[in-house]
Amino acid sequence: MFPTDALQKPATNSRRGALRKTAFVLLRLAFGVGILVYLAKSGQINLSSLTRIFSVWPITVAAVAFLTLDIFMMSVRASLLFRNARLTLSLGNSIQLNLIGFLFSTFLPGAAGGDLAKLVYATRENHGRRAEVATVLVLDRLVGLFSLILLPLLFAPFFLDLLRSVSVLRRLLYLDALLAALMIVGTSLLMFVLPARSWVASLLGRWPGVKSLALRVLDAMAVHGKAQGALFFAFLLSLLANLALVAVTALALYVVNPSSFSMRLALVAPIGHLLNSLPLTPGGIGVGETAFNALFELTGIKGGAEALLCVRVWNVLVGLSGLLVYLFGLGRIVHPYEENSREQEPVVSLQNRQIDLNSAFVDSPDRT
Repeated sequence: MFPTDALQKPATNSRRGALRKTAFVLLRLAFGVGILVYLAKSGQINLSSLTRIFSVWPITVAAVAFLTLDIFMMSVRASLLFRNARLTLSLGNSIQLNLIGFLFSTFLPGAAGGDLAKLVYATRENHGRRAEVATVLVLDRLVGLFSLILLPLLFAPFFLDLLRSVSVLRRLLYLDALLAALMIVGTSLLMFVLPARSWVASLLGRWPGVKSLALRVLDAMAVHGKAQGALFFAFLLSLLANLALVAVTALALYVVNPSSFSMRLALVAPIGHLLNSLPLTPGGIGVGETAFNALFELTGIKGGAEALLCVRVWNVLVGLSGLLVYLFGLGRIVHPYEENSREQEPVVSLQNRQIDLNSAFVDSPDRT
């Protein structure tokens, strides 16, 4: 009986873990829906305004086009960053990968669900290089987040009178600027400063497996740091992608509340989308609407929650393309970049310069 019990116990634990995860997701979904119900009953959301989506179909077509442009820009950015890591992700496969990520980020908890889906598909059949693939996806995400955080600061000079009169907005922008500065400093230290990488490695010394993986990630970050021009181009692509998202938000506000339409939304919409991406409820339902209402009201605009709900409807329309990709499936989409020996020499020399830090990692198998 003992061997049978030993086999049944892991299976039972696995089922219990799956049930706990499912229950947790359902609880978050119920929480988000509860917030929406409260906002609707308290009069903070006018759901009837969403019916205008069907009567202004040219705006819906324009919004879907902007969302498609957003995905295209992100796909070009990902393909470029993979090339920096001497990995190949074709533009077509990158578009498919981002469509799947868009699908999961729409229906799973926050944007993190889309990031996890992309990680699963991108690392498929890439044994031995999963740490490098994951590093590219993390960097891709960081570049996108940084451009989203930076957008309110770029728009701020156009709304100085509003900022002088609304102290809460000024504080939000101060926090936004602090977050942007911390991202720049932290990423720069990991990419360009060898002592900083040594310090991180020493902190992880008591966990050899984690240290091995961390050193591979840090080494991959250092490789990206050598391609500053490509990183800057990726940042510009991210700005264009997030500007397209702001344009979609503006179209949504025009649909649900044209009398309250104002370009002041450009100052707070990026912050709202950033909060909506937090993995608190599936797709940010409820949390995003609350944030949009509060942020838009700071600028004197009504209809923030309805505008986000309108964007969600358009996201579902675009997400259907990702559903098709998901149903047909994706094989291996990331491959080693074909280079001659001369082009590979700088990578070897970089590893040699860091041999005192990651000699154990160079000879160790992939632990991801």
